Amino acid sequence: MKRKVLFFVAAIIAFVFASCGKEKNNEEPGYVKMRINHYQQPVNNEEYFKGLAYLIQEGEEIGSEIWHPLLNTISGFDYELGYVYEIAVIKNEIDETLIDNPGVEYACERVISKTRAPENATFQLTIAINYTNGFESLVEKNEESHYTLMGETVIEAGEFYNTLEESIENQHGLRGTFSHMDDQSICLVGLEVFGE
Repeated sequence: MKRKVLFFVAAIIAFVFASCGKEKNNEEPGYVKMRINHYQQPVNNEEYFKGLAYLIQEGEEIGSEIWHPLLNTISGFDYELGYVYEIAVIKNEIDETLIDNPGVEYACERVISKTRAPENATFQLTIAINYTNGFESLVEKNEESHYTLMGETVIEAGEFYNTLEESIENQHGLRGTFSHMDDQSICLVGLEVFGE
């Protein structure tokens, strides 16, 4: 009889501990492995996100050619232009009832790897968009008359400076091909103009 009572009490205690563990895990945010590309895409969406968006891969996309802009920040993550990162992030769902709320908060738990992009790596960015009902430039001039991506990354335009300036003045769409210079600037090595 004592065995049955002890067994019954042990079973109840085990059930309580297991239940508590499950409740705690449901309240914890999820950990996600994320790859972040060596460059960022400028985004100008006043209502949702304005700035340089990380280009990311998650889950099975890691290592593929598919990259998505992350229209959000990652707290605790110190990004350096020109490096591909693999990081572990805490992905926490938040109240989606607010119109301008992204619905998810990200926090960097740890950097798994940080690899410099190859020296000859080039990448393309949309830097001006000509809509049927308007125009949007994703580049700005700073005090030194250098173009920047959304006031952040400096663009060394070189031989393309005048074409870039004229195309923005004439509200043409633009896609640039870039290479890295340092951790704060990129070099424009090709320029495609749309809507001339």
